[in-house]
This record gives sequence, C-alpha cells and structure tokens, in this order.
Amino acid sequence: MDTPEPRNYFRDLFEVGTDRSAPLEQKIERAITLGRDRLGVDYGVLSYTGAGEYEIVDSTIESGAYEAGTIHELGETWCRHVVSDREMLVVADAANSPYSDDLARETTGLQCYIGAAVLVDGEVYGTLCYSGEDPLEREFTEDDERFVQLLTQWISYEIEREQHYRALDAQNERLTEFAGVLAHDLRNPLTGARGYTELVSESVSEPEASHLQTVLESLDRMEQLITDTLSLAREGADVGEREPVSLAAVAERAWNTVQPDTAVLAVESDRTIRADASRLQQLFENLFRNVMEHCPPGTRVTVEGTDTGFAVSDDGPGLPPAIADSLFGGTFGSQRHGLGLLIVERVVSGHGWDGTVETSEGGTRFEFTGVGMVTEPPSVSIR
Repeated sequence: MDTPEPRNYFRDLFEVGTDRSAPLEQKIERAITLGRDRLGVDYGVLSYTGAGEYEIVDSTIESGAYEAGTIHELGETWCRHVVSDREMLVVADAANSPYSDDLARETTGLQCYIGAAVLVDGEVYGTLCYSGEDPLEREFTEDDERFVQLLTQWISYEIEREQHYRALDAQNERLTEFAGVLAHDLRNPLTGARGYTELVSESVSEPEASHLQTVLESLDRMEQLITDTLSLAREGADVGEREPVSLAAVAERAWNTVQPDTAVLAVESDRTIRADASRLQQLFENLFRNVMEHCPPGTRVTVEGTDTGFAVSDDGPGLPPAIADSLFGGTFGSQRHGLGLLIVERVVSGHGWDGTVETSEGGTRFEFTGVGMVTEPPSVSIR
C-alpha cells in the first residue's frame, strides 16, 4: 500500500491567500482551520484586543465559552502575554514550563498554547493563537513557529487592507456628500444672479447689455465648474458596465450636448468599442468644451478610429506645453490643467486605457489606446 503524500500546508495557505472569489471572513476562517490542522491541536482563535478586552473574532470552536462573538477578560488569557510583549508565546506543556503557575492555565483550562500578535498599522489589533486542553505530546518546532508567524502576518495584512478600504470608502462618501451640499449652496445664489442679470439686460442700452452678457457667460462657466466638481466627487474613476458602443454615435451625442457653435465636427472613421457609454460621452464633452472655450471660430474637430482605439484632434492654437506635459501621468506642475481635462484622465484610467497628447501651433491631438474593439474598422469612412 502506497504511503499518502504529506499535506503541503504552505501551499494550502498560498491558495487561500490568492483566492479572489472568497470574502475575507471566509478566507480567514479557512486559514485558522488550516493552522489548527497543521499544528495538530484542538483550537484556533483570532481575537480582537484593541478595546482592552478579549473578543473572539473567529474561532474553530463552534459552541461554548470561546466561540466567535464572545468577550472575555484579557487578563485571564494566555494571549495577555502576547499583547503585552508583542512576541510569540510558545507553551507545549504548561505544567512543565515556566508558566506552570500562570493564571491562564486555571481560567482557560488550556495546557498547550502558541500564539502571535496581529499588528495593524503598527498597533496590536489582537492575537492569532492555537491551543489544546491537553499538553502537546511533542515540542512545538521552529517550522511550527514559522507557520504561525506566517499566518499571523497574512491575517494582519488582510485586516489592515480591509480597514484602509473601509476608511477610503467612508472618506469618499463624505467627499461626495460635501460636494453635493456645496453645489446646492452655490447654485442657489448663482440662479439668483443669473435671473437678475437677465432682467437688467432687458432694460439697458446695447453697450451695457454686452457687458451683462459677459457676466452671464461667467455665470455659465461657474455652473459648469459646479457640474464638473460633482462629477469628479461622485464618479471619480469608476466605470460602469461596458458594452458595445459606436464611437461616432457617442461623439455626435456629446457634440450636440455641448453645442460649440464656433467649431465644426468631423467623424473621419467609426469603431465599435467596448466602453461605458455615459463615461465615454463625458470624455468627449470635456474635450469639445475645451475647444469651445479656448479655440477661435472655425476650428475643426476630428474624431477618428485607430487600430488600437481612437483619437480626437483639432486645428486650434494647441494646448500650452506645460498643460500637455502634465496629462496622463506626466509632470504635475504649476500649470496643471482644469477639471475638464482631469475628468478625461479619470475616464481613461477607469477603463484601463492609455492616453497621450501631442500639441503644437497647428493644433492638439488626443490619442487613446488599449481600447477593447468589438468589430473590425469599417471599410467606408463616415462623416
């Protein structure tokens, strides 16, 4: 009869850590059980001690005093040594060790123990420990200690990462809420200012009316800035479900939304690409709005499909080099671009695309590559 191959616990731990389909709680539960089996003891427990008590976060004990969710006096546990010293505690046979008179031996009934501190952001979060009601019939080996240490470090990292994500989500939620309140508070007086300006412009002479038109244009710009700020706060780089979309159709829809009456649009070639149509339209709108605000009348804007994505170019005066250099991971300098181009960057990075910009006195060309294609380039250009 063949001898079965010994279980590779380190490989099992690696598989647990790289399993992206399982939630964190399930992965930690599997890791704790893996350690218990590897050490050959009765129990495996993950605790939280940050509040000064001994709270069981997860446990292989399904019922009883030390099941998950129970809270105990930290000072009556073996783990108090680990929390205090921040060092691993190893006791194979409590009765025949320097800890024979330890309080925890009586209060917990555990006669063997090995545990280490779970550190999160440099502070003791709690402990990961393994124990049994009977002395271990052997000594814990260096491999045992290394395995427990490895488990503890992995759990520490996972909890730390989860807490950081939660903190980031809460921060983003507060930012979105703040942006919404700020936009509301700004739009109220902005609406009043626009209404009174339009009212006055109807009763003044032509020279004064032209000045008031400038005021109205400034108010429109403020409204757009508020909209862009809300868009960045609420959506950031998030991209929704991708679907096949026509590059030409989205570009023309964006053009009709912005309505840059001083420029003309030419769609040289179409592509069917995979994208979030709403966010892609935002990209086009902000590029078209940039042309409307900074290019002279008669500027031609060209949208064309390429072998790896698409490009948007114009024959205007060109972006200032400092702004062009700061785009798409370039140098962050004093001439950093405004919200419109920042939104373009976020849409590109959210899709996982790459972006480049070329600028000269003859115009500006934005090119986006790494774009998922659905169909081959059409054989006939459309305009």
